[in-house]
Amino acid sequence: METFYKKILVMILSGGKGERLYPLTKDRAKPSVPFAGSYRIIDFSLSNSLNSGFRKIALLTQYKSLSLERHILRGWSIFHPESNEYIISLPAQGRVSEHWYEGTADAVFQNVYTIQQENPDAILILSGDHVYKADYRRVLKFFLDQRAEVVVMAHTCPLEEASRFGVISVNEELRIINFTEKPKKPQAVPWANNQALISMGVYLFNTPVLVKALIKDARSNKSSHDFGKDVMPELIKQHRVYAFVYDDYWQDIGTIDAYWKANMDFLSPEPPIKLNDSSWPIRTYKPQYPPSYLSGGEIINSIIGDGCYIQGGKIVNSILSPGVIVEPEAEIEESIILEGAVIRKGAKVSKTIIDKQAIIPSGFSVGLDLEKDHSFFKISNLGIRTIPKGWRLE
Repeated sequence: METFYKKILVMILSGGKGERLYPLTKDRAKPSVPFAGSYRIIDFSLSNSLNSGFRKIALLTQYKSLSLERHILRGWSIFHPESNEYIISLPAQGRVSEHWYEGTADAVFQNVYTIQQENPDAILILSGDHVYKADYRRVLKFFLDQRAEVVVMAHTCPLEEASRFGVISVNEELRIINFTEKPKKPQAVPWANNQALISMGVYLFNTPVLVKALIKDARSNKSSHDFGKDVMPELIKQHRVYAFVYDDYWQDIGTIDAYWKANMDFLSPEPPIKLNDSSWPIRTYKPQYPPSYLSGGEIINSIIGDGCYIQGGKIVNSILSPGVIVEPEAEIEESIILEGAVIRKGAKVSKTIIDKQAIIPSGFSVGLDLEKDHSFFKISNLGIRTIPKGWRLE
């Protein structure tokens, strides 16, 4: 296995518009949205790859990629070309078509030249907007043990929630017998009638099988060129496609509510991923800030990033990214404050995401009055307010 997995190419889908995360994606790609005070969402997929020993990584980028490119340059320029390691960005290059990426499968197909040049034994396809910790070597071992041609990482979820995902049906050997994207009536797993098996959007492909499937899909005028909708249903008819069941923590950061809940998960005394685990570090770029300074106030069950200046007030169940300023008598509860934001004296913030460099004026409240907040901010289904980057009250 050691020899084989050195010939794996990792391709991370990093080009989605992230419309459901707006306004956090107004100026940045979804994978580069800050997370848990110190990280970007993509750091988890990248760290999983690095810690698994997979060091040939291609990012398939597209929309608003500057923030992501800058983060990769600053925090991930650690690979050694002389050892045939790399991390590269692959925007749509017009090599096989003149359009931008038009689906997850199309994004990989447009880079078939890179695949052929690298000539890997297998290709691991990841999403750049998921938060989880996984050793992909276990997936590879399962792939080899089952003599599989494709393995899909799968996660169990309550049956009533499964219709938001691609739903997988398997036999007793975990071979996939059906793959349906966002079905209205998801099928339960054989071992629990209230659970469904959903695709995590993580695929390990035998390279020739993938290339042939992509070429076939590209020639179809009826295809939307998506792995879940188009490619996987066809593959399971003719190839050995298996599900690797992964039931540890996994979050698809697709909406504001999912983003807020995933951040809040890391405020637990036993977080779902131990960020201080030296055996599985989550790597990122750390901006050059001094230590945080606290001159007063009360902080309860919160994450405080470097370079914060807390002059007083009360901070409860919240996450402050680097460089945040909190003035006296301010109150922050169940909120996420991104880099360089300022909470002025006496302001009250509850269940709110505040993007970079925004300024909450003195005495202003957000998260307490639904009618008033509707006139200023986007409000999610769970009532989470989101304040755009650089916002100021005119």
